[in-house]
Amino acid sequence: MPPGASLDDGLTEDEAVAIALWNNAAFQELLVDLGLARGDLIQAGLLPNPEFVYYWPMSDKPFKYLFDFPIESLWLRPIRLKSASKEAERTAQRLTQAGLDLMRDVRQAYADVVLAKERVRIAGEAVKLRGRIAELAEKRYKAGDISQQEAATARIDALQAQQDAVRIGFEIPILEERLRNLLGLGPLRGPLPLDPSSPPVSQPYDVDALTQEAMANRPDALAAAEAVAAARARVNFARLGWVRFLGFFDATSGQGSHVLGPALRFTVPIFNHNQGAIARAEAELERAQRNQKTVAYQIILDVQRASLQYQQGAAELKVLLTRVRPEVEAALGRAQAAYQEGNVAIFIVLETTRQLLDNYLREAQLHGDLRRFWAELERSVGRRMDPSNPDASPCSHPSGATVESSREPASSVAPVPPTPAADEKRPK
Repeated sequence: MPPGASLDDGLTEDEAVAIALWNNAAFQELLVDLGLARGDLIQAGLLPNPEFVYYWPMSDKPFKYLFDFPIESLWLRPIRLKSASKEAERTAQRLTQAGLDLMRDVRQAYADVVLAKERVRIAGEAVKLRGRIAELAEKRYKAGDISQQEAATARIDALQAQQDAVRIGFEIPILEERLRNLLGLGPLRGPLPLDPSSPPVSQPYDVDALTQEAMANRPDALAAAEAVAAARARVNFARLGWVRFLGFFDATSGQGSHVLGPALRFTVPIFNHNQGAIARAEAELERAQRNQKTVAYQIILDVQRASLQYQQGAAELKVLLTRVRPEVEAALGRAQAAYQEGNVAIFIVLETTRQLLDNYLREAQLHGDLRRFWAELERSVGRRMDPSNPDASPCSHPSGATVESSREPASSVAPVPPTPAADEKRPK
């Protein structure tokens, strides 16, 4: 566990992110690329060793030795260093983007587990609610108020609620396994207690300003810019890389003397001045420049889409809580009261009950979506966003209405109201 993280007091979303960055096997594997890039950078700065040649003396032939050193390496070294340093920066930015992607994946997986637990809780409430309706129908059947078929319909609906609860119950361990994998805690088979926080309650930011910020500062955009700079340095190196300029110090022994003299050897570019390598380097530069534009367009898409999805979820949640929920609860109360008096069929009660349960499920789903969309928006911008940051500029929904989040905490769904089965004389 990283410092400050523990499973004993519940796992918060921030702790989950820290554990994933600390333990995730795939991310740790990517970090090795930093060592590879550092090795390439060191190698690019090294000068070649001088070479030594020695000729043994023979009959009527004195001994001879010489030193040679490639002089062109002295002025090619800065070009190699520039290319390697840009590649190292690109690798660092690419790994930073991989870290942002991992944080997004962990937060979304965390939200999925929280949502699954809410679905299980609501499914349990549905079993109780439909079970009470089935009991009420059974009492009315025994009293002769309804037919056997109507009572059987209520009983089957209660049994189907139990079936759905069994199915939904397996969603939690399945989603927890995905979260364990992202956290790098696969071998740890103990409980995984979550301590979820409320979804972000925030007015929308100025999406265009966020887009410009992401295009300037997001790690994959910086990595694309470093790739262009590295490709440019490789073009310069290809244009000069054909040069061979060797310096010699030649020594021979003669009649009673030992003479050391300098010499030069260089390439004459008559047939080959690296045309193929230059063409390839220029093509790589063009590809890097086009990839930079592709990344820029992808950033625009990511930020705009994540922002609109968050606004969509917040707007829908507001309508659900302020308009749909009161209407459904009132309709269910009227249907239950009318059913007790024998004025409506059981199907009306079952349908309004289904509408209420769907309303609770949709609220839980929207809370999960807000967590997921906010995580995606922060990843798209490339930084952690504080909803209460006064420097952020609020903007309006495209339809003209300002988007607001739910007033209720995300980690809880409003309890399902009891049915009138407990007190048949006074419907609630």
